[in-house]
Amino acid sequence: MPVLIAIFVLVALVWGTIFASRGNLLLACVGLLVVTSAFGVYFFEFNVGITLSLDRLGIVGLVGAFVLQWKMGKVEVRPWMMLDTVIAIFFGVLFLNTFSHDFRNIPEGSVPPVQHLINGYLIPLAIYIVARNLKYDEKQIDWFLVAMTLFGVYLAVIGIFEGLGLYGLVFPRYIADPKVGLHFGRARGPMVQSISYGVYLCGCMLSTCLLWYRTPGKVRWLILSLVPLFLAAIFFTKTRTVWMGGGVCLLAGVFLLFQGKTRTVLISGMIACALLAVVGKSDAIMGLKREGSAEDTKRSVSMRASFTYVSWEMFLDRPILGHGFSQFKKAKLPYLADRNVDLILESIRDYDHHNTFLSVLSDLGLLGFLPFMGMYGLWLRNGWRLARGPTPTWAKAIGTLGVGTVLIAFCQMLGHEITFMPYEHSLIFLVAGINAALAYDFGLAPKSHRIASSTSWPHQAALRG
Repeated sequence: MPVLIAIFVLVALVWGTIFASRGNLLLACVGLLVVTSAFGVYFFEFNVGITLSLDRLGIVGLVGAFVLQWKMGKVEVRPWMMLDTVIAIFFGVLFLNTFSHDFRNIPEGSVPPVQHLINGYLIPLAIYIVARNLKYDEKQIDWFLVAMTLFGVYLAVIGIFEGLGLYGLVFPRYIADPKVGLHFGRARGPMVQSISYGVYLCGCMLSTCLLWYRTPGKVRWLILSLVPLFLAAIFFTKTRTVWMGGGVCLLAGVFLLFQGKTRTVLISGMIACALLAVVGKSDAIMGLKREGSAEDTKRSVSMRASFTYVSWEMFLDRPILGHGFSQFKKAKLPYLADRNVDLILESIRDYDHHNTFLSVLSDLGLLGFLPFMGMYGLWLRNGWRLARGPTPTWAKAIGTLGVGTVLIAFCQMLGHEITFMPYEHSLIFLVAGINAALAYDFGLAPKSHRIASSTSWPHQAALRG
């Protein structure tokens, strides 16, 4: 056995080195999303003094490959931009806030702050840095959209199987285990959590629509025929914020890609259908029966008012620095005794936060919340400028994906804390990194904050378009 392991390791090192020096790092980023989602700790893990899994090895491999290609001259780091300053400020506050509070004595059932920091922010940041500094052209972006479409089809099919109760057909098999993850009974995919799964479904659905938009000939209609798969899987998530995310990303795609009467008709039709669904099925939506009873769902909705009230009171007490990163579950306890409001505050005692915006505000204060919102705002602006500016169609497509991804994220952040696991932010940061790179390449970053580069390669993307 030791001989076989040694041979396996040797072969892996040889092929790993070849890929690291020659491989497509953008597709490697997508591959990491796949591995993280479907082949992470729930699929396989092993202990060598520390617990390792395929996704953790994958992020190390991606960063190593990026550094190797950078040393070989295949990758050149783009100059510093205003966006980078905002990101640096946010992560500086995040680090300071994590380690200046008690990050060791963690209440039972809580996510350790350091683990939260690594999973929710540092792993996505590594992906962002890689994506921000790759070279892009039309072929590269098309392959990216193809990869996202294929991954999305897999996710959609798995979700439909779950929605129909066909658990014998799902892969990986842990998806069929009700003891693993959350939200068993809904479509939750290999992430075994309907919100994370929904973010990927919506992002991949928009990628599929963009691939259809860019593909000539009859095959484009085959691509378009995949969209109902995504819509069915999104429905089976039985998660309102995921439904909202799917709707707004499609609206963004139509608004940014189409012109004139076509855009007006499509948007009007989509809004009319949404309004009819909300007005006609409002009671069913609010009392949606999922893995619990309809009454449980209504109670979940009412709890959000308690989260909002407690978070606001916490913010008022410490508006600048907050109560400490990932400290909400412990820091909120004194506020639950407040009897000056007609809310059952005790109902949230055992829960982590259910709103990312309020979580960041109460944990990090304005010092962290403002750069957090600034970071997302600049990502949104980059996507908008690429989609609406004088750029080639492939750049407009990735800009549209950037706008759609931020809107999908905002919908989830309103109702959930999406940073405990690396799933959501890894996808969001990847798309944001691509958009940041292209915004620089096409001269859409603010000139007053751009540093002249001694090399001209970043602007070759515009010529290739």
